[in-house]
Amino acid sequence: MGKEQDTEHLDDDRLSFTVEEVVKELGVTPRTLHYYEEVGLVEPASRTAGGHRLYDHAGVEKLRRILRLKESLGYSLQEIKSVLDHERVLDEIRATWHTQEMTDEQRQQLLDESVRRIEEVLGNIDEKLKRLKTIRKGFSDRLQRIRDFQEQQVKF
Repeated sequence: MGKEQDTEHLDDDRLSFTVEEVVKELGVTPRTLHYYEEVGLVEPASRTAGGHRLYDHAGVEKLRRILRLKESLGYSLQEIKSVLDHERVLDEIRATWHTQEMTDEQRQQLLDESVRRIEEVLGNIDEKLKRLKTIRKGFSDRLQRIRDFQEQQVKF
């Protein structure tokens, strides 16, 4: 399980980090990094002359984001891929908004697309929370039945 951290401990002056450094920082295995690359979640920023992968700060932050989604929401890799895709498109929309001349209609289309994508992500989170609440209620009900049984046992 990865360590969720709000601060970056990798040296800010460096431009790239080895697999070993990233593994140590995030608390994942090298195989996890390889697998995330295989399924298209991350890619190294570059490779050494010997073919070893190197990650930049953005790559490490993306890995942190993946681990947070996985750990906090219990997202599958496919769900994580979907969230990352939405975030990538939203970043592209933001960049387009700020760098291109557009008509009011084009701006409205960008806003509509942003709203649609964010609503989809929120809907997925709401569904996940709904399932978790159902599971929690089942355990809560079970706990209450056991406590009720304990009270009955004490009375006898």
